[in-house]
Amino acid sequence: MMITSFKKWACLVGMATLLSACGSNDASQDNSGESTADMSYDVSAFLSQEVSPTSNSSNLTISNEEATTASYTSEQILRGELSATTIGGANDGNVEVFPWTVYLDADTLEASSNLTLTLDPGNYDFELLLTKGDQQYAGYSNQTLVDGANDVAMTIKPIIGDVLEEVTIIDRLAFFKFQYSLDDLAAIATPSIGIQVDGDAEQLFTINAVTGLSDTFVNLPTGTHTLTLKFYEAGTQVGKSIAAQETQTVAFGTDLAMDIVPLHGEMQLVLTEDGGDANLSVIVPAEVVDEVGGTNNLTATLALVGVKNPLQESALLFIDQGNGTYQADIVLTDLQYEDVTLSMTFEDTATTDQIASCNNTWTINNQSQSFLCNITLIRRAVVSSNILAVLGLNVFNEAGEPVSGAVVTNASGDTLGITGSGVYGTAGYLKVYVLAGDHDITATDLNNSQAQTATVSLSPLEVENVQLTLEDIFSDAIGFTGDFDSSNWTVSGVASTSIGATQVTATVGGGGGGTDASITIPANGTINFDWAMNVYSAGQYGDSIQYFINGTAVVLSSAGSASGSETNIAVQAGDTFGFRTWGTTSSSSYQAVYNNFSYIVD
Repeated sequence: MMITSFKKWACLVGMATLLSACGSNDASQDNSGESTADMSYDVSAFLSQEVSPTSNSSNLTISNEEATTASYTSEQILRGELSATTIGGANDGNVEVFPWTVYLDADTLEASSNLTLTLDPGNYDFELLLTKGDQQYAGYSNQTLVDGANDVAMTIKPIIGDVLEEVTIIDRLAFFKFQYSLDDLAAIATPSIGIQVDGDAEQLFTINAVTGLSDTFVNLPTGTHTLTLKFYEAGTQVGKSIAAQETQTVAFGTDLAMDIVPLHGEMQLVLTEDGGDANLSVIVPAEVVDEVGGTNNLTATLALVGVKNPLQESALLFIDQGNGTYQADIVLTDLQYEDVTLSMTFEDTATTDQIASCNNTWTINNQSQSFLCNITLIRRAVVSSNILAVLGLNVFNEAGEPVSGAVVTNASGDTLGITGSGVYGTAGYLKVYVLAGDHDITATDLNNSQAQTATVSLSPLEVENVQLTLEDIFSDAIGFTGDFDSSNWTVSGVASTSIGATQVTATVGGGGGGTDASITIPANGTINFDWAMNVYSAGQYGDSIQYFINGTAVVLSSAGSASGSETNIAVQAGDTFGFRTWGTTSSSSYQAVYNNFSYIVD
């Protein structure tokens, strides 16, 4: 029985009978200005099962239909209370409470009730608290009722945490929000989500694929809690929360956000250049081992086959790494470069049930590679912010060597990570979680001025491997082209200056002065050019032609007309390189030319 701290009005009548509100709608009042309110519902999720963390999963039912039939009828009846709180006006703060019943079709998640409220026109907070078994559901809506008929829309959401005793505190609950869209959910046939709070029993909610589990009410003591999410399609776990996001601080008015990533394993292959024996490390998430109750009850097998590689099978013996993963290390004999098919299976030793699998095709063409493999885990305990994808990147140089320290960015320039910086994988490996969709992924080795971009299309919960072979970012320039095109130069001064594809010309017809034409060097290299200074005014000595690096000038000539060549001028990435001329007197008249320019990348 729910307890309320305010006066309850006993106005419950038959289910199909109009409910007239007592209290503010006194029988002596003139009711010519009455409003009627009909509730329409949108149910975001419905509790289908509660799984104890100590349950023996091998003895639990795996059929959603069987479990639902055994526990509930096809039409669920949720009973509780609806409160209407007047906001503003003479009756501000007045609360009326009505016993309430909602009928829910568990298959379609369509909800309805045959109850109608009659209230004075005005603004109201409507708060609904329902119970089915040990699970509570809540809804909240604020609406201004006008004279006549009104539809009040309300989304009913499960409450996670402590039992709620007062219906009128629903508008002060924290919200638990999931970061995924309806487009992501559309790719999942029968979605459900498991929510575990502070190691207690996991609650399994069927998700409304039309509206999505946009948010769930959290009723927990304020403070830090451990919240674990598991995402299911039918009875198979296909996703989970990110460990770094599972510690959350609950506070009123503060939203919680958690991403879901696909369940996946990682593998590292170390192979000699000419083939031969290969060391293979396999890492799987703890969920795989936990499903069977520990490594002693897990039988795991890896099989690999290709055109040049006959079938090899090996048992995998996993060891707890203490970080939420388990690792097995094996040796594959006489492995050769080619496309191979790899399959891993995981069985419950006691029951011989296959509880997980991973199948993938690898292109083995380098000595050290890391791969991701999508794991499908059947959670036998399960009766049926964004859903993310996992991208495994391997970055190599032109010699086929893994490149450590390459910066990986997306099309917006956001840094996704740095190769070789993780605790697992080869030097050129990086694993990133990304949203579903099309992505341009770029790896840049700044030290060697090399980069490569790949475009990848990912679906929700997809696991994809991409290899990037770096190429030189900057190419040699012959003439003022490419990175040294005229559009990349900055020109200042009084001389008439032009920059064409073959030469830079600075002309002063009189009055002296000169020009600066400068550019930022894109990468380490050397510069070569020819130059000529033609002085037109008689007796002018001191007019000069120069080049400069980072403001330090080198005078090529200051003794009238002259010409020459400069070779192997060393420049570094980020240097400011420029050409400079100067006429020393007001009568100076000259033309300076720089041509036969070349820039050679180191």
